[in-house]
Amino acid sequence: MSVSKKRVFVRKLAVVALSAGVIVSLTGCANGPFDLSACSPLYPAGSNSALVSADGPLGDDPAAEFATPLIADSVQSQELVVGDGEQVSAGDIASVNITIYSGATGEQLTSSGHGEAGLLAPVVEQAPHFGQVAQCSTVGSRVVTVGTAGQILGAESIAQNQLPLTEDDAIVMVSDIELRYPGKADGTNSVPPAGLPAVVLAPNGQPGFTFPTAEDPTELKVATLKVGSGAVVKSGDIGVMHVSGLDWNAKKTFMNTWEGNGVPQVFALVSSDTVENGLPPALADALIGQTVGSQVQIVLPPDVGFTEGTLPEGATAGKTLVFVFDILGIQEP
Repeated sequence: MSVSKKRVFVRKLAVVALSAGVIVSLTGCANGPFDLSACSPLYPAGSNSALVSADGPLGDDPAAEFATPLIADSVQSQELVVGDGEQVSAGDIASVNITIYSGATGEQLTSSGHGEAGLLAPVVEQAPHFGQVAQCSTVGSRVVTVGTAGQILGAESIAQNQLPLTEDDAIVMVSDIELRYPGKADGTNSVPPAGLPAVVLAPNGQPGFTFPTAEDPTELKVATLKVGSGAVVKSGDIGVMHVSGLDWNAKKTFMNTWEGNGVPQVFALVSSDTVENGLPPALADALIGQTVGSQVQIVLPPDVGFTEGTLPEGATAGKTLVFVFDILGIQEP
């Protein structure tokens, strides 16, 4: 068997990619296994994962090398580089740079984008397992995962990314763990003022709403439901946030990052007064000055809300809107 030369990736990985959109669019080395005494990773190390080397710079092309064809019938995962940052735990959000290779040929099939911000991946049990392979690693680590495409990516991700793979094909995935965010706001609870919708949280942090028996408010209201102890959010920052949004007194949300794959969004925290397509000034002002780890409820009447043509899809024109933001972190430049 010989080691295949790697070719330039044919397409960029499209699953849960981190992008700097704004709300108006709404859209050290180690060759051994994880430290099982401190955490339980999803997959064990093994003979297949030990065959892979990846000596490229962290965050850039990992330049993975392994003997081909590589045959896999179970998933194995192993740290090639051990970072010195925070440990990623179940329920967190990991920012990871992903590169995927064919086990048969060694060809690089796809990447989340070398040198770019990584994918935001919830560390929960779901396919593709981009978040779960980071579980128990530390920020700054490089993890190699070997298995079949179906086991690691799942059929939906294979189809979405138009990868030339069947579910039984062996793949090698190299994951660089860039950042760790909490999965939900972790600040200290604060008593909200009267007259706002009551917010009840599910175990994963997703808000549920109970509205008071009152007409739609006509004044802007802002309540910090949890007070975080992290960095202060400044104008121009890119915030990583979970958000729920619904019309006043509605039964369903028109946007909810908690649902589906549970991936938070990133928002450019700038006002439309200064940047075209920025946030409505009242919304921007309500978020700027908050701290990371905070949960913020914003009641946004239409006269200080979205201008014509910028209303979020599913929201009702002329209605007061209610948002709850969990400020998980600030994306580093």
